[in-house]
Amino acid sequence: MSAPKLTEVFTASDLALFRALIGHGVRFMLVGQSAAVLQGSRGSTEDVDVWFEDVSDTRIAEAITSVGGYWASGSFGLMPPQLGGGGISDFFDVVVHCDGLRRFAEEYADAREVDLGGVRVPVLPLERILASKRAAGRPKDLAQIPALEAAIVVSRDLESES
Repeated sequence: MSAPKLTEVFTASDLALFRALIGHGVRFMLVGQSAAVLQGSRGSTEDVDVWFEDVSDTRIAEAITSVGGYWASGSFGLMPPQLGGGGISDFFDVVVHCDGLRRFAEEYADAREVDLGGVRVPVLPLERILASKRAAGRPKDLAQIPALEAAIVVSRDLESES
């Protein structure tokens, strides 16, 4: 029995969340291993990392509450930002810093889009995920490097064929 594809684990509420964020004009990207898997890299992850341009943007809360969820911006203490509730999966992690990357706006300008059930969601490109994993240097990040490098080669081959 094979594991489900990451694109198959998003609930209808998760997709509604992405639609709401996009509809409210919130700039965000999926980053980390989840973004890599969505672009064809082999590997696994326990969470989906979401990087917002500005966690104090009030439109984030508006979008999330519009689908029955909650938003805690984390701006009131040491607690990191959090989202959830209303049927939104509990595997979303809000990222406030990405090692080895440029400012959000620069990375967002080069983001790719992945279709998730009819919702086109911005993701950090494989090459930039690789740069971030190398910069982070944690054992779990370094372990992903061979799969990322292989996925980059495959994606380049596919691009050159088209």
